[in-house]
Amino acid sequence: MRCSFRVDIARLVRGKEYASSQTERKEKAVKTYLVFGAAGSIGQEVVRQLLVAGHRVIASVREHHQEVREGLLRSGALVDVIENVADRKTIEAYASHLSELYKLDGVVYAVGHCPPNGLSDAIKHPLSQLSLDKYRNEIDMHQIGVLNVFQCMAANLENGGCFVFISSAITRLKGQFPPFLQAHYHAGVISAEDWLVDGMRHDPMIAERKIRVHRVAPAAVDTSFHHGGPKPPKLIPINTVAEEVVRALQREEVVDKQIG
Repeated sequence: MRCSFRVDIARLVRGKEYASSQTERKEKAVKTYLVFGAAGSIGQEVVRQLLVAGHRVIASVREHHQEVREGLLRSGALVDVIENVADRKTIEAYASHLSELYKLDGVVYAVGHCPPNGLSDAIKHPLSQLSLDKYRNEIDMHQIGVLNVFQCMAANLENGGCFVFISSAITRLKGQFPPFLQAHYHAGVISAEDWLVDGMRHDPMIAERKIRVHRVAPAAVDTSFHHGGPKPPKLIPINTVAEEVVRALQREEVVDKQIG
């Protein structure tokens, strides 16, 4: 399978400048973070907050997010195109490429998908009618991609660095799903992601290198996903979720937090 990632040429130049200025980086206490899913609502806000705090941010987006990509570049982020986090060869090649330029302080995994009609599309999939392609896509994002990023990017982390995986509070609804919410396929995949995160924390390599693995699990977030469909009684502002992610990146103890 052909590897599918692309880097911005200006980013490569800046990356080489960075690689030759490790002393300056330490003196200014500038940290370097990689955000997967940076074109999403939460990912964009995480990037923005990290940049405002003065950190270096590498933003990973998909090819079709041209407008978002340009906006991220204008904001000062270093932007790379990763078409498929579930493609092992792509993530391995990308990790190898990054290792020549950066040592990361943290990796944020904010990968997700908002269907064209948001929630109204996502809730119309009772298991008797669920297509395997849709289910595989969920598994690719929330299990295969999660494991790929963990296994391939761990070597790029500083000792004492961290991962932050953005999960979902939908798993709290077990036995309480309202009749209209036919999204058990998503809840099942997210639950499996949570178990993967728990397993990462017990990995010997993680303990040896003092890498922290955080999980932030928000309830319904106020994004376009909830526009035009049934709305939960409470929506969490995007910036609130991003603030919790940024706080987790700075924490010395492991964070496992449900929001809302």
